[in-house]
Amino acid sequence: MKTKQIFKTMNIVSWIVFIGFCIKAGAIAIVAMMSFSGNTNATKDLYMGIDLSNIYAFSSTHFICAVLVLVFMASLKAYIFYLLIHVFKHMDFNHPFNDVVMALIFKISYVALGVGVLGIIGKAYTTWLASKVVFTQLDIEASAYIFMAGVVFIIASLYRRAIDIQSENELTI
Repeated sequence: MKTKQIFKTMNIVSWIVFIGFCIKAGAIAIVAMMSFSGNTNATKDLYMGIDLSNIYAFSSTHFICAVLVLVFMASLKAYIFYLLIHVFKHMDFNHPFNDVVMALIFKISYVALGVGVLGIIGKAYTTWLASKVVFTQLDIEASAYIFMAGVVFIIASLYRRAIDIQSENELTI
């Protein structure tokens, strides 16, 4: 009984985090678009204190690249939680091991790896950019997502093995 309550709570938390990352990605994209429409003050507080005004003054191309890294990172993180919501949707306690959930868990690991790789590229890019322009370094975490991708991939592989064992048991008389 407690397990079902924990799953419901985690589902609610997943929805909240999903919506939060969607808002973050949308806010960064909208404020960046506003800066191109003539409102250069928007670059001073892009989202929750992110100041890219010096990058915008240096080069609009580099500004676009920095914004794209931030938007893609937030979007991929939101997609991870979207997939997690679907895991909760397709989870059945009577037959917990099914192919749909397994595929979703594998997809979560791949997207987490994508977030990690994009984070490494974004961190290297912003470090290089910081040598050219003075700005507040962006908080881009990458190693945690690469580690998470590995752990989730291992869990998905174990889940696949559990599906194989479950199907063998169903065939056994």
